[in-house]
Amino acid sequence: MDLFSAVALGIIQGLTEFLPVSSSGHLVLFSSLLDVKEPSVVFEVLVHVGTLAAVLLVFWNEFVEIVKGFFKLVRSPKQAARLYRSELGCRLFVWLCAGTLPIVIAALLFKDQVEALFSSTRFVGFALIITGLILFIADRVSERSGKSEQSLLDSLWIGIGQAVAVLPGISRSGTTIAFGLARGLSREQAARFSFLLSIPGILGALVLSIPDLAGGAVSASGGVLFAGMLAAAVTGYGAIRLLLQVVRRGRLVWFSYYTWAVGLLVLILS
Repeated sequence: MDLFSAVALGIIQGLTEFLPVSSSGHLVLFSSLLDVKEPSVVFEVLVHVGTLAAVLLVFWNEFVEIVKGFFKLVRSPKQAARLYRSELGCRLFVWLCAGTLPIVIAALLFKDQVEALFSSTRFVGFALIITGLILFIADRVSERSGKSEQSLLDSLWIGIGQAVAVLPGISRSGTTIAFGLARGLSREQAARFSFLLSIPGILGALVLSIPDLAGGAVSASGGVLFAGMLAAAVTGYGAIRLLLQVVRRGRLVWFSYYTWAVGLLVLILS
């Protein structure tokens, strides 16, 4: 892998990981266009590190609260119910566990079937059009005042949306935000939890990649790999900030038009 390909794929991953346009769909598409059929495991791990750094930079305070909540629950398991009611960090940790459960189940049950779909650009095209429809409907959902507090059931439903988004071409951020809005959360609540929910997902992808690192061939120099990681981190940070502004203004429909256009283009070319 050369420097241009590493930076290009890093930028694509950073932007599409958080913008509601499907990172998996775009990586399938652009890897083919750039003739990088299968980036090395090392590159994939470093790019995920970059996107993880981006979300942690934006939501560092919330992440610290979640870590504190985790240790409080571990130290005082008998007080879990009281801590859940009184401590935001504990509630956030429990919500993230509930939101992550569906994607874990989906990965265990449908891993092989989902992986097979990554070789189908036609499926990616159809899925991108569906993503556009999800965003269009979400944009039309009248924002209510927002629940005063997110619930465990809300988190589980948003997690189901994330599980659906394992399909290439379906946007994780777009689907989780849409499910949050459907549950009555405000745009701000839905967007923030969507981004926080990406943390265990990215960490899970990193953990699953560790066994492959030993036998994985390094297809580029350290400098090229670092450039890809840095590109993913910088563009990921910018993408999060941009989407938060777009969601607050109720302009998700902008991304509908984009995913429809790209989806149709993929179908025409495939």
